[in-house]
Amino acid sequence: MKILIVAQRVDFSRNLDSVMRELCGRGHEIVFLHGTRSDMWPGRLKAAPTSRVSEDIAGVSSGYRPEPDEPWQMRLRVGRQVINRGVYMRRRHPSPERVVAGLERNLPDDLRLKIRTPVWRLALGTRAALRLWRLIEAASPASETLLRLLRDVDPDLMVVSPAIGHEDPVEADYLHAARTLGIPTLGLINSWNDLTSKGTLHLVPDLCVVWNEAMAVEAVEIHDVPADVVRISGAPHLDAVFSTRPRKDRAGMWTSMGCRGPGHDRPYVLFLCSSRAVWENETHLVTSVAAALRREFGDEGPALVVRPHSSNVAAFDDYRHPRVVVYPRGAEHTDPSESWQDYVDQLANALCVVGLNTTAFLDAAVADRPCLTIVSDVYWPAQGRTGHFRHLLKGDFLTICSSASEVAGNVRRVLDGLDDRSEGRRGFARWFLRPCGLDTPAGHVVADIIESAARPRAGVTAIHREGRPLVPGLTLAWEGTTGRRPGRDGFGR
Repeated sequence: MKILIVAQRVDFSRNLDSVMRELCGRGHEIVFLHGTRSDMWPGRLKAAPTSRVSEDIAGVSSGYRPEPDEPWQMRLRVGRQVINRGVYMRRRHPSPERVVAGLERNLPDDLRLKIRTPVWRLALGTRAALRLWRLIEAASPASETLLRLLRDVDPDLMVVSPAIGHEDPVEADYLHAARTLGIPTLGLINSWNDLTSKGTLHLVPDLCVVWNEAMAVEAVEIHDVPADVVRISGAPHLDAVFSTRPRKDRAGMWTSMGCRGPGHDRPYVLFLCSSRAVWENETHLVTSVAAALRREFGDEGPALVVRPHSSNVAAFDDYRHPRVVVYPRGAEHTDPSESWQDYVDQLANALCVVGLNTTAFLDAAVADRPCLTIVSDVYWPAQGRTGHFRHLLKGDFLTICSSASEVAGNVRRVLDGLDDRSEGRRGFARWFLRPCGLDTPAGHVVADIIESAARPRAGVTAIHREGRPLVPGLTLAWEGTTGRRPGRDGFGR
């Protein structure tokens, strides 16, 4: 079986790694096409260059995805940006201001002014607007560029990942071309924030795969995806964190971080930094936490270890503090996709995890480390604007602090063996990250769904590994391990 995967950027191969490995392990062939976006992500392409995607996984060929340039497709892109903006005008959207400025920048000046008027806002904020737009998309001619591409590749199924985006919304062009040729389509939602902080699905794929029940509700209620096309898989990109076991003890981790000698085997608090898009420079917060730990413990307390975000390392290039260890630093920084073992060792040996980076807490939950964050007037605008932060609050495993001093006080509680959020943390891993079973990799579930959806051909049989049938009970978005539909107040909160 041949599967075409169309991704927004080359570095999305990290999120799809376990899916591609599983499919190729079952004997399938994958064509991985991606947008370039290298100008927007300086230094990031080394995380997953085109050649590496092809060479690292046998059975994968890769290259750049064509972007249709026909005049009608260019007009459709403008309309999609308007519809993207309209979704955020809906009543009780969980992230009504998250990406609005970016969306409006992509619109012509006259159109941007129009959509700010009350009449336009009222019209765009309705479900009817999205329904009408989908009719326009379906009635539009398919891109000849993409029709030629799909005829050449001739896949049994096309995966569009994440099938939702606001940077350059060509996903609908691919879906429409595949539908025209009768090729089954699957939209794979890569990240837990795609449904609340990107655009929308301008065309609904044959199947839409999300992590869990909470995201299934978002797909249905925010994006008007029919419940019967939604499937639940768990988080494929976290398969590596689930499967990697720590190899070093705390002393070995200190040695890896370049610290030797007396005192360099003591407990440490791990500060996981944010991307530039969330918080550009967190050095002031790190300094505050380090000072608070010294006030709480004196000179003999836990150390503070800072792990810069892979896309935001510059902020800590010149940072020096006698009570802070930055690892990895600057040019030494390797992306977690290349050094999962090092990252998992660092997580596993931490006393607890501190930070503002919401996604980092997913990794910490898998590693079963206590999680502390600061919610205050300073940081809430970045946190509260994101619908996915509310999933963490619902998970009830974050210790919410109002200041660095309160962080230090809670670090003492953890050091004393008080971990009253452990059940919430483990429960979050079960219902949010791996709802199909803690021992079932999400990449395997996605592979099962892909095999079940591919178009049948003479002489071609879908390959299923013995003992891993298709996941039952996923014909409705809210069916899963619990067998019940989640609350429907607003957007599933």
